[in-house]
Amino acid sequence: MNILSEIAFEKACGKMIPLVRDLSIFEGDIFKCACGQEHTFYSGVISVLSQGFNGKFVVICPNDPQIASLIKTKMRFGVIYQGLEYLAGCKIGS
Repeated sequence: MNILSEIAFEKACGKMIPLVRDLSIFEGDIFKCACGQEHTFYSGVISVLSQGFNGKFVVICPNDPQIASLIKTKMRFGVIYQGLEYLAGCKIGS
């Protein structure tokens, strides 16, 4: 897993905004996490901190609240959704 310092993680995230997108379309999708495991996206279980451009999201690991992962929507031809892709992670407060 690609674990970054907090500064490098913020840089990888780019400009982020408060969550405004409806994430219910991702319910049940599996994504890799910075903790090294795969998790299933359920809005009641997975905390999403913010969203960014190009379908990026910062989520908190459901097993360790000190781990944040940057994931994005993987698209084919820019229109066909193909799942969630792990980009980077960070241990918060280290």
